[in-house]
Amino acid sequence: MQFQIECNTEKHSQVCLICRQTFQMYEARLIVCNDQGDGYGDICPKCAAKGGNWVQVKLQKLNYKLPA
Repeated sequence: MQFQIECNTEKHSQVCLICRQTFQMYEARLIVCNDQGDGYGDICPKCAAKGGNWVQVKLQKLNYKLPA
């Protein structure tokens, strides 16, 4: 699993992969990807602000729900 940060030019809502809350996309996106670079979903700024270790633990708990 990898994190990818991308510039965002579209201003639309997205659902956070971790907390499942809808959030407004800003200038950058934090995307969870597999090792081939295929995206699983975006992480909201509130979850990202809790830190990398917290995000990692939450994603490990969700791992069984993520597509292969």
